[in-house]
Amino acid sequence: MSTTPYRIRKVGVIGAGVMGAAIAAHLANVGIPSLLLDIVPPDAKDRSIVARTGLEKALKARPAAFYTKRGAQLVTVGNIEDDLQTLAEVDWVIEAVVERLDIKHSLYERLEKVLAPHTIISSNTSGLPAHQLIEGRGPEFRRNFLITHFFNPVRYMPLLELVPTPDTDPALLPFMREFGTEVLGKGVVLCKDTPNFIANRVGVYGFLSTIHRALAEGYSVGEVDAILGPSMGRPKSAVFRTADLSGLDTLAHVADNLYQNAPEDPWRETFKLPEIIRQMVAQGKLGEKSGQGFYKRVKQPGGGSEILELDLTTLEYGSKQKVRLASIGTARNYDDPAQRVLAMLNSDDKGGQLARETMADSLIYAATLAAEIADSVVAVDEAMRWGFNFDFGSFEVWDLLLKNPQVLEKTLEGRELPELVQRVREKGQGTFYVETNSVRQYFDFKDDTYKPVPVPAGSITFTALKASNKVVRDNGSAALIDLGDGVACLEFHTKMNSIDEGIIEMIRYAVEEGPKQFRALVVANDASDFSAGANLFLVLMGARQGEWDMINNAVNGLQQANQMLKYSSIPVVAAPTGRALGGGCEIIMHCNHTRALAESYIGLVEVGVGVVPAGGGCKELLLRHGADLERQKAGKTGGPFTPSRKAFETIAMATVSTSAVEAQELRFLRKTDRLSVNRAVLLRDAKADALQLAEAQAAGKWQPAQPQLMILPGSGARLVLEQQVDNLLLTGKVSEHDAVVARHLARVLTGGNCSPLTPLTEQQVLDLEREAFLSLCGMEKTQERMQAILMTGKPLRN
Repeated sequence: MSTTPYRIRKVGVIGAGVMGAAIAAHLANVGIPSLLLDIVPPDAKDRSIVARTGLEKALKARPAAFYTKRGAQLVTVGNIEDDLQTLAEVDWVIEAVVERLDIKHSLYERLEKVLAPHTIISSNTSGLPAHQLIEGRGPEFRRNFLITHFFNPVRYMPLLELVPTPDTDPALLPFMREFGTEVLGKGVVLCKDTPNFIANRVGVYGFLSTIHRALAEGYSVGEVDAILGPSMGRPKSAVFRTADLSGLDTLAHVADNLYQNAPEDPWRETFKLPEIIRQMVAQGKLGEKSGQGFYKRVKQPGGGSEILELDLTTLEYGSKQKVRLASIGTARNYDDPAQRVLAMLNSDDKGGQLARETMADSLIYAATLAAEIADSVVAVDEAMRWGFNFDFGSFEVWDLLLKNPQVLEKTLEGRELPELVQRVREKGQGTFYVETNSVRQYFDFKDDTYKPVPVPAGSITFTALKASNKVVRDNGSAALIDLGDGVACLEFHTKMNSIDEGIIEMIRYAVEEGPKQFRALVVANDASDFSAGANLFLVLMGARQGEWDMINNAVNGLQQANQMLKYSSIPVVAAPTGRALGGGCEIIMHCNHTRALAESYIGLVEVGVGVVPAGGGCKELLLRHGADLERQKAGKTGGPFTPSRKAFETIAMATVSTSAVEAQELRFLRKTDRLSVNRAVLLRDAKADALQLAEAQAAGKWQPAQPQLMILPGSGARLVLEQQVDNLLLTGKVSEHDAVVARHLARVLTGGNCSPLTPLTEQQVLDLEREAFLSLCGMEKTQERMQAILMTGKPLRN
């Protein structure tokens, strides 16, 4: 970045609507201050009320727009009448105002007079052409301008589409691509300046073609979403729920924009919005933002709520019907999303029929338009995966069908193969992607050759490592993989990465044998979630069969494996992503350092299944709150009761962080742990951290951890915590069994019958954890809770 004139230290965001405020929030998430500006309403006492309200809504947004509410301190609100001149101090101005060309032009004219020479200017437009946006602007403005199209919700949706103009500075595009990838954590896709760019062009076509078919063929809202959701490699929100989330007014705007600005599109009529959607928008049924769209949540008289769905023929709401189709049932038998998609497309019921029709529509459209809207098939695929959370991009699905010709023929039902698909068959190797020497390559439609798929600089993938024979040892549950440069990776690959004997055995092997070959160790995996915790099914079966020695040995095995990680002779770095719950959280807490994905949801949730953390989680949280002898002697924590109370409050509520930043506040992560915002570079960053620690160890600046003694407050403090539990029980805020579990937890966290004057070893606290865990496992209500989680995925309050 230093070779360009561009840098981004402070940003101005103009437009405090949902998108503008969310962009400001995400900038705050990555530590970048911003000015959030909007108009001054007539006769407003607070001239910045619009921006202030936008920020307040972002703070209340669900899902949360900020990693932690403290991030709002980095957002300064203002207005474009009084504060426009302050934009001279920023490095990047993002325009996110209403999608009207005249309003944007007027704003740009004012901006051009105040911005510094190298200020980047971008628009968050979802579809207005870039060349129209810069009409009338001077050469400097045009050189610093491009479109930066974020997807909503900004924090969670990876896609960032960049659309340059012919006048955009050639140095700006690579700068913004690197900044978007490395700093904002986005999947950046370069788009051509065509109507609605890539994701909305292909995605909205798919949505509308599906809605047209549903209306013509009599499918209900619920049927469409059930058929075209996870069984087709897509989110549960599928089509109609996704439309509700994005807003039907937004869908209408994008569709109208495409119909108007893409007159040569062969399928232009598909973008003509169905009259039913026009009526819904007119009636204020805009989706999530208005409380009703294709779905509506209503409160029940006795508490709780019910989700109703819209009848597409009457526009009235009715109870959501359970959709039972053989095709969906068959697809659910497969864990592999590719096999699920093939099963759906090969089914002969109405689910299979809709799946084939809509898939053929979308695939043919993407293949026909690819060269017009993108520079590569990779850009199309990344836009669809990152913009809509699809498991597969359009050309990855084409490959799936090209490898299964019978399903291909059945899906197309006599339609002709698009010219690009014919070319990949005749001039390519039969598929759009191939593996060559462990490198994934794509078919370049510009010259009919294969080129490496671009990846972020230095990124490391488990797929490439395994293909390159870097696996040192694999026992079926976990593997030790050589990352190079003297760093190994301990990788889990059980279902949901639940901790079993194989993982524990591999931890032992990695810590005992690893130092003979390696100088640092990373704990990471390729799944969406780091670990769901211990294998609950085995615990429940053991408890019901009275296999107490087996459970005791398993818990002790995890405790000792975690202790080995903590006291390893070489540095151990955890690299969690997604959920790291229960035992998964405990593994992280025992590593010497953590490089966490910002979107990591970490917590000790054992009380939800009627037990307490028993893999060292109680012990480590106590230590992180200052229960160690050294800090107790120094009087830094307010006495031995404070760590116990704080740990109790966190564990008893089964608190899970909503981000890695919040995990630091909860002490599941240390303040010294580091975060990465892009999953694609997490393993690269974790390896770099491990190397840094290894080099510090070689220089005598890092030493392995040493055993700690602990001061805990004893039975007097336990009575205080138990009194709090009794009060909650009396007021009906917890159940009888909640109280039983909480009392066991209180005993562990206060040190059992210890004296506050006598230090405890870590092992003594581990023994208390294990004792409480075994005792609770023997209770019927705990076993009922375990069974409920295993069968329904939902906690049972009994």
